[in-house]
Amino acid sequence: MTETATGLKTRDEVPKELTWDLEAIFPTDDDWEKEFEALKLDFPKIEQYKGKIAESPENLLNVLKFEDDIRIRLEKLFVYAHMRSDQDTANSKYQDQNARAQSLATHMLSAFSFVTPEILSMTDDEIEGFLNQNNELTHYEKTLRDIMKSRPHVLSDKEEALLAEVSEVTSAPSNAFGMLNNADIEFPTIKDEDGKDVQLSHGRYRDFLDSKDQNVRKNAFNAMYDTFGQFRNTFAATLSGQIKKDNFVAKARNYNSAREAALDQNNIPEKVYDNLVEAINERLPVLHRYMEVKKKALDLDELHMYDIYTPLVDEKISVSIDEAKDYVLKGLAPLGDDYTGILQKAYKERWIDWLETKGKRSGAYSSGSYLTNPYILMNWQDNVDNMFTLAHELGHSLHSYYTRENQSPRYGDYSIFVAEVASTANEALLNDYLLKT
Repeated sequence: MTETATGLKTRDEVPKELTWDLEAIFPTDDDWEKEFEALKLDFPKIEQYKGKIAESPENLLNVLKFEDDIRIRLEKLFVYAHMRSDQDTANSKYQDQNARAQSLATHMLSAFSFVTPEILSMTDDEIEGFLNQNNELTHYEKTLRDIMKSRPHVLSDKEEALLAEVSEVTSAPSNAFGMLNNADIEFPTIKDEDGKDVQLSHGRYRDFLDSKDQNVRKNAFNAMYDTFGQFRNTFAATLSGQIKKDNFVAKARNYNSAREAALDQNNIPEKVYDNLVEAINERLPVLHRYMEVKKKALDLDELHMYDIYTPLVDEKISVSIDEAKDYVLKGLAPLGDDYTGILQKAYKERWIDWLETKGKRSGAYSSGSYLTNPYILMNWQDNVDNMFTLAHELGHSLHSYYTRENQSPRYGDYSIFVAEVASTANEALLNDYLLKT
């Protein structure tokens, strides 16, 4: 922790080697602008296929290929814009760039909205016939079968265009929350274990909860939630707007609920969700037993929310960025030289934005697109938790890397339902290595 209450570093105070290399995507913002203008001119060319998709297998193939090309170019524009904005959410230039990328995506979705309804104007037998007549089209067989399966939830081309256009409006609650949470909220200064003044932040919060001093934990917890509490009505409004949006889209697409609509995107039956909740509830007594053990170990009369993350051991383990990188490399060694070679590539080529800075988006994520490297946003603190976060996000990034290396643009991604497999596998391997060594 810092010794004074000077607060977080600004972006320009961070060493270059601890920032991500977004210049590998677009060398300059001007290059982004040129591609933005070029894509604005190119995607309306989809109109040449309108009313003609069902005429021949070749027309269907060409429209799907065109869709792939436009989509990966848009993704490249979007990931650059959103990552530039996330590194400093208060930067108005990148706020604008990100907003324009989102707007372009909305207009592209609207322009392409006739494609699926037009494919569904054919019968399943006619689509099967097209697949049999053109070998290249078989590459899109899964896409076409998914479209056939979606018949009950696909609207007319005009209705689909309207839903696409309104998406820019319905994203407002999420965008408003992001700006308030990352750019506008200022947390107060509190005392650390040594009595020094330290400004609370999203990233530092967990460090305070690791403190052996319950008063430090309590003060951090109260400072965090009292600050959020000042905006309770605003957060309630953004949440309400998001719920209304989800319910509206679900109803418009003929789903019984927003939950059904969300799960259907990944072909997950609602029963799977119900079984997961049921299994967790059945095993809650194990968690409760652990909390009783923790309360005794910490010698507390009552366990509070600000106590549940406190380590059971007295020794506080500090892990630097360099140490974490080394531990992760050694922990993931069982995955092979190729895998660890890509990890080293991620470190060397600056796929990771490490430090928490003023205005930076909170938390951690893995991002990127088919035409870019994977990238990781961190808000690093020198602790074990952040080391496991690094291993976790690298799991996502290498999952993305391998997927894009081995699949075409149409299938160069993966379902959110399987995304956490790679990340938690990395954590398990790291945990195993640390326990053994």
